[in-house]
Amino acid sequence: MSDILPAIAPVPSGVFTPPTGIHAARITIASGPSRQLVSLQCGPDVRAVVQAALKAAYGVELPETPAAITGHDGICFIWSGADQWLVSAPDGQPDLATALRNLTRSHAAITRQGDGRAIVRVSGPDARAILSKLIPIDLHPRMFGPGSTALTLAGHVPVQILQQDMVPTYDIFVFRSLAHSLHHDLCHAACGGVPLSEISS
Repeated sequence: MSDILPAIAPVPSGVFTPPTGIHAARITIASGPSRQLVSLQCGPDVRAVVQAALKAAYGVELPETPAAITGHDGICFIWSGADQWLVSAPDGQPDLATALRNLTRSHAAITRQGDGRAIVRVSGPDARAILSKLIPIDLHPRMFGPGSTALTLAGHVPVQILQQDMVPTYDIFVFRSLAHSLHHDLCHAACGGVPLSEISS
């Protein structure tokens, strides 16, 4: 069964575009792409076995630093801590959790995350400036670029952030019960406009 977002889930709907004005943010905030989400965890003693199976199937190695790597069929492996990864796949692909269990056999813990997490997408030329109001890490492109990920906070909400491209576009993975709170904080930050320090830099 695919981890498609249920219609009743507390996930923000539609696209938020902030007001226009001299310092208005060029940004959109929307629900992220609907994808299957699965967590994968394995101990260091069996990591080589799991790595070999995943490389044979998807053509990638599990990232060992805060990064995301996409393999065959759009399967993305996102570092989520020591010996932990968040794996995502496009809806419509074969069931991801079952596929990973078959590949790793009993060497990894596989848990569906589609019912527990949502994706909020923030995109636009001023996305970095607006996110810097809430997220206490350095998002400057010298430090954080496409494929970079981090476990952090957005205001008071624990999140995992992943930069997708240089637009820049960010996907923010959040517990579903906190998705509306995150969406509200993002919209509030965007309505406040771009800080003058960001405009002049």
